[in-house]
Amino acid sequence: MPWTLILDLVMTLLLAATIVATIMLNRRLNGLRDARCELESLAERFQASTSRADEGVAGLKMKAQSLQELVETVRGLSSDLEFLIERGSTIADRLEADVRTARRTEGRTAVTAGVSSAGASRAAGVTAGAPVAAPPAANARTREGAELRSEAERHLMAALRSRA
Repeated sequence: MPWTLILDLVMTLLLAATIVATIMLNRRLNGLRDARCELESLAERFQASTSRADEGVAGLKMKAQSLQELVETVRGLSSDLEFLIERGSTIADRLEADVRTARRTEGRTAVTAGVSSAGASRAAGVTAGAPVAAPPAANARTREGAELRSEAERHLMAALRSRA
């Protein structure tokens, strides 16, 4: 066999191997190009998601700031309410003391009126042990006043109890 033929066969085998390697390389390059397109679309979606997240964070910061302002306002109002409740309790205590004083004074007035009417009834011939009847209109007014007063007191006491 001549040397040229052997060299031609070796060259043919090398060319065949080169063609096969080129085809395989071409397939890999096509795969990388496809992956590159997917990677670019993925990068675009990632950028869009990142920008939406940035907008969301900025919105959350604004909301947090407005909520902080509301919290500060509520704290101020809370301290005002505590002050008003304290004042209301003080006023309610004073009112309760005034009501008790007024009732004691009414009781003393009724006793004093009973003593003076007893002297008049003795003069009129009524016995000392017999009860002196008040006029029906006056008696009805005092009962209504006592009922209204006690109802108002009940409401006030219920409010004080619910606070405690």
